[in-house]
Amino acid sequence: MELTAEQLKIVHHGEGHARVSAVAGSGKTTTMIGRIGHLLKNGVEAKKLLVLMFNRSARDSFVLSMEKQLKGCTSLPEIRTFHSLGYRLVASFVKRGALPSYTLVTEEYVFEKMAKQVAAQLYNRENGGHISGEDVEEFLAFIDQVKSTVEPAGKVFDQLRLPDRCRYFIEGFDFFEQVRKEREIRFYNDLIYEPLQVLRNDSQLVEWVENRVDHIIVDEYQDINEVQQQLLLLLAGRRAQVMVVGDVDQCIYEWRGARPDFIVNRFQRDFPEPVNYTLSRTFRFGHRLSLAANHLIHNNVLRDEKLCISSTTTPDTRLSYMEENGKHPILAVVNRWCEQGRSPDEIAVLVRMYAHSVPLELALLDAGIPYRLEGHGRVFDCGEIVALLGYLQLSLGLFGTQSEEKIFRTVAAMLSQPHLGVRQGELERLAWQIAQNPLAGADIIEAAVNDDMPSFIQKRFFITAENWRWVEKSFFDSRTDLVLRRIVEKIDLYSFYTKFSARNTTAENRIKTCEAFIEFAGEQGLVPGQFLIKIEELASSDGLADEKSLLITSIHRAKGLEWPLVVIPGLEDGSFPLLQDVSAGESLEDERRLFYVAMTRAVEEVVFIYPQDRLLRKAMRTGRDCSPGEQIQASRFLYEANLSFSDKLGGMVSRQGTGREIKVSPSGENSIAAKYLRAMNLSFSADTKKFDDPVVNFSDRKILQIDEISEGLTVWHEKFGIGTVTEVKDRKQGRLRVLFEDHGEMILLARYAGLRSG
Repeated sequence: MELTAEQLKIVHHGEGHARVSAVAGSGKTTTMIGRIGHLLKNGVEAKKLLVLMFNRSARDSFVLSMEKQLKGCTSLPEIRTFHSLGYRLVASFVKRGALPSYTLVTEEYVFEKMAKQVAAQLYNRENGGHISGEDVEEFLAFIDQVKSTVEPAGKVFDQLRLPDRCRYFIEGFDFFEQVRKEREIRFYNDLIYEPLQVLRNDSQLVEWVENRVDHIIVDEYQDINEVQQQLLLLLAGRRAQVMVVGDVDQCIYEWRGARPDFIVNRFQRDFPEPVNYTLSRTFRFGHRLSLAANHLIHNNVLRDEKLCISSTTTPDTRLSYMEENGKHPILAVVNRWCEQGRSPDEIAVLVRMYAHSVPLELALLDAGIPYRLEGHGRVFDCGEIVALLGYLQLSLGLFGTQSEEKIFRTVAAMLSQPHLGVRQGELERLAWQIAQNPLAGADIIEAAVNDDMPSFIQKRFFITAENWRWVEKSFFDSRTDLVLRRIVEKIDLYSFYTKFSARNTTAENRIKTCEAFIEFAGEQGLVPGQFLIKIEELASSDGLADEKSLLITSIHRAKGLEWPLVVIPGLEDGSFPLLQDVSAGESLEDERRLFYVAMTRAVEEVVFIYPQDRLLRKAMRTGRDCSPGEQIQASRFLYEANLSFSDKLGGMVSRQGTGREIKVSPSGENSIAAKYLRAMNLSFSADTKKFDDPVVNFSDRKILQIDEISEGLTVWHEKFGIGTVTEVKDRKQGRLRVLFEDHGEMILLARYAGLRSG
């Protein structure tokens, strides 16, 4: 592969440290391998060159590429992850007597079990009762956070702004470490934490570790945390020249201790006077998406000033925007893609939180479209949904018709939501008793109360028994969604999620999961008995997915990957960005980076799915950068990305190539547009005819045929104006439903309507 001018500058970097700021899809691996080859060619010994990465899969992929591109070299450097380096240091320090010879335990469940025992003991002492699963997960994350820093647990707790009821985590961390040392074990997160603790207090050991290599190259530097940064500083000493490569705009692992400040400011403080390089050309996606991504991320303050510029070899990546109205838009997206002869496994649906996958999964199951879900349980394994279905079954007296195993699973979910406040073993024993005699569930719950229980736990049991009797005795003959809302209100479910989730994001995810399921029930329009039959049918069709199915996964898991078609659903303001306090600038920047990562995974097309928002619809139609107000429904990031303007301008760039003049509307977005055009060797001038000119001659556009119309498409009607296709009711007859901005929703026949693209 021929290197670009930017890449060649990095490959031939001279003396001193260097910081490389690289946009998504900019050929970092090729550049780093080129740099390694250059150093080896110029006499640097392979053993004097250290290359560090953040995970094993990235390391393995890099090694394969390096061996292929540098096959002429007799000796190649070792490529290490930070943790494999830590493992080596631990082994060396044990031999020197600086660290005890503990057993390395890599099984995650051992770490989780020990942390749970510690947290449960302290929780019971502080609060009475038993710790929830959510608090255990939060305590596990807290341990990881403390071990990613050099700060004491108390300071980390305050920095994380955890609820005060979790303050026992501070003592819990010290207790956990005491138990770990008594058992003479160390975990994965100790491999850097422990050697660094020793190095910070042993100058002789520092002298033994530092100044051993001439060059250090660090990939994905935006993911570095405090302990890794300090270890890097010690390893480099006064000898090594350090080159780091990363993208602050893709710093999305703050929950692991990563911070954007490391690549923006910290590196040049720890490694003075670095030469700054930029890899600005992406080889992944086209100008439309580059412009949208630039408009979006430009709103962040904590970043370096760079533009993402599409290479001339990139495809003309499409930007598609679809409103949620009627059937879920994912069905139209998948059908259109497959009708074009493409495969479903080329589609990735990336969610901000897994609650956003619930309506998607239900729609796909209902349509008989297989899918793969990575990183989370499937919809009918979700505890919130299992519990809601359980309450419906309880109201219809259906528990007695099921197997004990199935009743047990359902009852355990119900007793956890709201949670009884007892340890998991006790809750499961109670669930088994009810499974063996389901008609006496309320009595069994009440009979389980004993004097040893704290009074507030006894109260929970009595309230739960009362709620069960209410559900059993209530006669629900209305739509299932209305029934579920009454049940949720009666058992005070959302209040439980809010009060007993360690993080607002956890509570929001659980509430959104319930809401998505209830909305699906509303769309079905069935009474509870009919709805449960429908769910059984859908559940029986679940599990048909294979490797050729479309993928649903989280944005965090998608980082570093790419797909021809990326779909980003759930773009409702308040859900994405997920913010309790929208004025929290730092949190908003975190969320914006996450959105940036999601959209830049696409190669050929990215589809944004969002709720109806008239202001956004107008902004899309006019191409004007419209600042979102307080009453918006769709994500503010869709406004910030300036999608319509980016789409139009990106299309012009794709069609006209370089060395030409492009005229665009003289508005606020032109600071980015002008820089982009200059980078493409295109001259820039203002046009008196703005993109937001309301006089658009739609009548010149071709009349759309029914096979060209899909749900979510923006269309124009001679009488009714601009609208969005919300449903293709009958493709054979050409019947469709269109929501017009000024005339509401109408059913039209395509052959008579004369619809044109809007």
